[in-house]
Amino acid sequence: MVEKINETLMDNSGRLVGVEFVVIHNDAGSMTPEQYIEWLRYREKSLGIAHYYCNRNTIVRVVDTYNIAYHTGDWWSNIRSIGYEVCESMKVSDEEFLENEDITLMQATEDLLYYGLPITTDTVRLHHEFVPTSCPHRSLALHGGTTESVKEYFVIRMNELAELGSTVEEMLAAIDKQKDEKSETTELAAKNLAVEENGEMGEEEVAEETTEENTEGISGDLLDDNQNNPKTNDEIADEVILGLWGNGAERKQRLEEEGYDYDAIQEIVNQKLSE
Repeated sequence: MVEKINETLMDNSGRLVGVEFVVIHNDAGSMTPEQYIEWLRYREKSLGIAHYYCNRNTIVRVVDTYNIAYHTGDWWSNIRSIGYEVCESMKVSDEEFLENEDITLMQATEDLLYYGLPITTDTVRLHHEFVPTSCPHRSLALHGGTTESVKEYFVIRMNELAELGSTVEEMLAAIDKQKDEKSETTELAAKNLAVEENGEMGEEEVAEETTEENTEGISGDLLDDNQNNPKTNDEIADEVILGLWGNGAERKQRLEEEGYDYDAIQEIVNQKLSE
């Protein structure tokens, strides 16, 4: 479970005029959220401080979300937004960075839901939209290289997370449950395959056991039956929104490997999320 640490380091900056959007940053550094606490404690705050510092293990909040933080270098956006630093962007592997980023998006999702805001490209912003900067540099490199591609990824992912729960804890619990269900389904498929290969069970018995397992609530997102019993694009789009097909390039690869039209399904996903 991800640890949350609240360590207020600045409380004299004044109140936000309101929370209108969130701003995602990459820290361009190698420190963990815990290390940022001490580094920021004695640093001149006007040089830059966000509300949150996040990685795959820890979420640190150093400025209350109703107070101003100095994270964009632009006063207009500072007094209207909550800022999030994805930590270790110059240190960790792509896989670890994406985990850090996902936890950050969970916290941003929680805050947007708390303040009653929709998750759109208007409420999810990037640092370089306000001042000339390469931030968020690592997210740009991993999600298409443009403002639009990164924001599209963030918005889709955050809407997926919002479907799982209203807090980081609820989102993580739902993701763990999905992983457990997928593991159980994979084990069932392997068992059925082994039985068929060994000739110890006929086709009728395999079908009967599979039906019995499905009625016990095991998720049908294992896709080895797609060729015989394909799901509709609309059904697959619902599974995509629930996070059952992964994200980004992984999602595209998995859908295409199972014979689905990625572009058609993504269009349905976008339509559902905009409703």
